[in-house]
Amino acid sequence: MPPTRLTPEDRVLLRSDRDPRARVTTGGIALLSGPADAALLRSRLDRASRTLPILRARVVEPVLATTEPRWIIDPDFDLDHHVRRIALPAPADHAQLLTLAEQIIGAALDPSRPLWTLTLIEGVGSGAALVAAASPLLRTETGPIDLLDLALDRSADGRPLPARPVPTDLQPLELAQIGLHELPLRMLALAAGGVQSAAGLAIRVATNPGRVVDEAAAVVAPPPPRRGSPLLARRSASRALITLRLPWPGTEPGAARSAERAHISCVRAGLLRYHDELGLPRRSLEFVAARTPAGIARALAPAHDRVAMLGRLVPLLPDGVIDAVARPARGADVAVSHRSGTLAGSLGRARVRERYAVGPVPGNAVTSVALSTESTLFVAVRYDTAAVRDGIRLARCLTEGFADVVDSTSTRTSA
Repeated sequence: MPPTRLTPEDRVLLRSDRDPRARVTTGGIALLSGPADAALLRSRLDRASRTLPILRARVVEPVLATTEPRWIIDPDFDLDHHVRRIALPAPADHAQLLTLAEQIIGAALDPSRPLWTLTLIEGVGSGAALVAAASPLLRTETGPIDLLDLALDRSADGRPLPARPVPTDLQPLELAQIGLHELPLRMLALAAGGVQSAAGLAIRVATNPGRVVDEAAAVVAPPPPRRGSPLLARRSASRALITLRLPWPGTEPGAARSAERAHISCVRAGLLRYHDELGLPRRSLEFVAARTPAGIARALAPAHDRVAMLGRLVPLLPDGVIDAVARPARGADVAVSHRSGTLAGSLGRARVRERYAVGPVPGNAVTSVALSTESTLFVAVRYDTAAVRDGIRLARCLTEGFADVVDSTSTRTSA
């Protein structure tokens, strides 16, 4: 894998990880039926990191903003930093697991290493759990990489390991020098694109970056504030996580689409019930849907994308400007995502009994991701604790809202 440039949007996502309010790490939780084989887990992720080089890749940023950051194969890659093993005091309950899972998923990923971790947690009831955390930059041409799929796939067990990807080495100073050599051609490209004023801004970035932060303020000004629920208006850097295991008959034709609609209806009904119980108006509840948990940050972006406005200038802008772009304003109240699948997979003799996909909360109040199987919806709801003050009440309202949705669906079907 030769050094590969990050796109402008990728650079914004990378910088957003520095701000807990904007952090876009996605996660996953798998509950296992018994003690897990830690050596087998390590072997599977070792194999995966050899066949998917992005798992061994890290980002190098230039010391001066002269060019795009680059992906390289980390010459210091250490699998033990990414595949971890800890134990809760047994027997830990589900609430303790979720508290620890939120700490893992909510923590900043180390930018000097590949952007993922997979943690085996022992002492969870009579079994164990896996908690994955990954940057949305961790993807291939076919879509985001699911670390739990890699950990639970036994199809290649016992086969010889592939060769390791050849590491590359690129220092931040060396990358900045490469960017200086590119600068004349970049200026010509900017001018040829009809953005002479932008080209002038780019030149001033190289000579006086401090002043340019102020000059670029109009370009990266936050969008007008959204209208939404006053109950969910506050924002903070703190997140919490709840999970719901909801029965859902998914064997009929079109079940995946039906489950997706049921998930959205469940979340809406639960949040409206939550508003009613607290005696606050419910007329302005904003929803945004994303195809995958990794796409939630993109779905929440304003209609006039600030990254697209900056375009070719992004490689030449200092980190202060990029941080201003990445800093979220108040987003929509609720982001939802849905995927269908099964509970297939195991780790040694330990089989999967529950599985959840966890999305980011980058400026919105609540993010709900549902995984639908043949008979169950596994829903992970992550929320900003300043927007949702009573997580226990929210979990109950969501469960009751889902019951209302199922009853309403059954009534219409029987009629």
